[in-house]
Amino acid sequence: MAQYKVIAGTFHIKGYQPDGDSIRFQATNQSNWDSFTWKEAAHKLTKKKQLRVEAIDALETHYDGYHQPRAFALAALESLLDLLQIHTVTYSLSLTKVVDASDGKAGFIASATVDPFGRPVSYVFPKDAKLKDGAVMDSSELPVEDSINFQLAREGLVYPTFYTTTDRFFADKIRAVVARAKATKRGIWSIDRTPDFTLLDIRTIQEDNLIMPKLFRRLVSFFDNYSDFGKLEEYMKKQRDNLTLWDGTKKKSLADLMTFEGRRIRMTTPLEDILFSPK
Repeated sequence: MAQYKVIAGTFHIKGYQPDGDSIRFQATNQSNWDSFTWKEAAHKLTKKKQLRVEAIDALETHYDGYHQPRAFALAALESLLDLLQIHTVTYSLSLTKVVDASDGKAGFIASATVDPFGRPVSYVFPKDAKLKDGAVMDSSELPVEDSINFQLAREGLVYPTFYTTTDRFFADKIRAVVARAKATKRGIWSIDRTPDFTLLDIRTIQEDNLIMPKLFRRLVSFFDNYSDFGKLEEYMKKQRDNLTLWDGTKKKSLADLMTFEGRRIRMTTPLEDILFSPK
C-alpha cells in the first residue's frame, strides 16, 4: 500500500481557472513538501500549488477554448467549492476564470506523489476531516470516504479516471459508488453518452453529448488538426495510451476499446475498468 502524507493548508481559486477536479492549495507548513521528489527546484517558489485530484475527471469548463455542457461542468466545480466551504464566487463573463471569491478556506490533502507537471496527486478533504497535519498514513488508515474525490464520484458529478498508479484499495471504493450512481442514473449518468453517440461536429460534444473528458479532449484535438472526419479512427489509433484494464488486459489506445461506424462512435468498456498510463 502507498504511504500518504497528510498536509493541512488552504484552498485558493481567486485569479485562477478551477474546475471540478482542479484547485490550488497552500500548505500551512511548507516543509511538508520536502517529503516529495520534485523535478524542478522552482516548485519552492510556488506556494499555491496546483493539485491533480486523484481518481476523478470533471467535465471541462475550459479546454483550449472549448467546453463541455456547462450545466454539468459547473455543477462539479460548484459542488467542489461548496464542500470546501467556498460559497461566494464571481466568475468572468466567459465562466472560465474566478475574479473574486471567499477562498483561503482550510482543509487537508493526502498525497503520495507528484506528477510530471509538478502537481501533487491528491485526495482532498474539508477542514472537519479527522486528519493531522504531517501524518503519514497508508490506504487502510486514510478515510477516503470523507474525501471530496469520493463524494463527487458518489453524487455522479465526475467521471472515474484511474491510472496504473492509482491505489487499488481506493479505486475499489470509488468503483463501488460509481456503480451505484450509474444504477440509479445519478448526475452525469442520467445522460452520459460515452458508450454510444453520434459525432456530427464539435458543437455536438460542447452543447449536447456528455462524454468522458479524456475522450472529449482527444476529439477537440482532432477537430483542431484535421478537416477530414474519415481520419478520426486512424487518429485515435495513433494515440499511445498504453492502457491496462481492471482484469490486467493490455490495450495500446482508447481506439482498441471503440468502434467507428460513420459518425457513430461506441465504447462499451466501462470507464471504471480502464487504467491509464500516467504521463
